[in-house]
Amino acid sequence: STEFKSLIDSNTTPKLIEQQPVSIPFAHEGGAYVPETNEVWFSANQLPQQNTNVSSINLTTNEVTLLNINNPINTPNGIKYFNSLVYVCSQGTKTIPAAIYAVNPTTLVSKVIVNSWFGYRLNSPNDVTFSTKISGKTFMWFTDPQVAYQQGFAGVPEYQNTVFRYDMLTGELRPVITDLITPNGIAFNQEETVLYVSDTTPTSDIAIVYAYDLTKDGLPMNRRIFSVSSYGIPDGIKVDKYDRVWTAEGDGINVRNSYGTLLGVILGYNLSSNGLISNFELKDNTVIILAQEKLWRLDLAQNVL
Repeated sequence: STEFKSLIDSNTTPKLIEQQPVSIPFAHEGGAYVPETNEVWFSANQLPQQNTNVSSINLTTNEVTLLNINNPINTPNGIKYFNSLVYVCSQGTKTIPAAIYAVNPTTLVSKVIVNSWFGYRLNSPNDVTFSTKISGKTFMWFTDPQVAYQQGFAGVPEYQNTVFRYDMLTGELRPVITDLITPNGIAFNQEETVLYVSDTTPTSDIAIVYAYDLTKDGLPMNRRIFSVSSYGIPDGIKVDKYDRVWTAEGDGINVRNSYGTLLGVILGYNLSSNGLISNFELKDNTVIILAQEKLWRLDLAQNVL
């Protein structure tokens, strides 16, 4: 589309910042810009040994650092910056409960925000986001699928696949979506009037991003199909300042307008050994691309966030 061509300079290609062996998929999930340090934080995929790896790339120097977080976060996944803290989804293990952690980006001290629902262990929190404009309250929203159990590193689930809403003031944790197969990525439009959730199950051919309106009390309603992946599954979701929806899918990073029309794709076939991009981050005119054993940086022709 013309809009996509104005976004991506045809003479610009992704720049490889860091590469590790194929067996070390250090750049898998997260993608959260941290203004205090001008870094993007990201997490690793499953590693040969116990995975507590959260890393950062400095956007000034392109230096990549493995962060030494106090109270290590087991099997980290989605990451989101909010109000001076970095929130990290921990999928847990068979012995360590899954949780959402908050990390101080300056001291790297972490603390658990939530790790259970009425005594039930969380499944394996996958992605997290925040809202501040709904009913005058601040909510943390996160997807909690049974992926860790399905992949063999967590215990038997104690409830269904769920999207939760957590009240940051009162601590109320409330299931708000329970009818998705595998809720994964989650994001709001700029006005926080539309919630996007990806439903991603490779084994059952589910590859959909759903859009929801919200009641005045902040409950999702009016579910509708926003997009269906033509290849692979939609994982990470970001919404730019123009309300374009960016999703990491099997063929790369897909960019759609707010109506779900595909504008273009940043192709990912040659960016990793298996062509898989699970997530990314947008900052100004930069895209940080998390491609498993490779980390890429792409400069855009316009500021998007």
